[in-house]
Amino acid sequence: MYRWLEILTMIENKKFIVNDTDWAHTLEKGVEDYTDMLFEAVWEGSDDVVPETLSGELFCGCSQCFWRETFFYLVPHLLEGYENGKIELED
Repeated sequence: MYRWLEILTMIENKKFIVNDTDWAHTLEKGVEDYTDMLFEAVWEGSDDVVPETLSGELFCGCSQCFWRETFFYLVPHLLEGYENGKIELED
């Protein structure tokens, strides 16, 4: 059920090896664009503009919200990248 917990346990004290730098750059740009969109909505301060988050929780711009949404974006992409050989763990 929580496959990501299994994989996170595997990566303790290991480093990722990037096999596809284009994929990695796209991932980096994607997470930046996503979090920038969330912060822009907060800075606008409009109650009419409440961005939909991946976690389904409200985003206020605090560090807890930032890291929650960053992980909600990255974890599924990293799992998919790992399964597709875009990244691997060092031995």
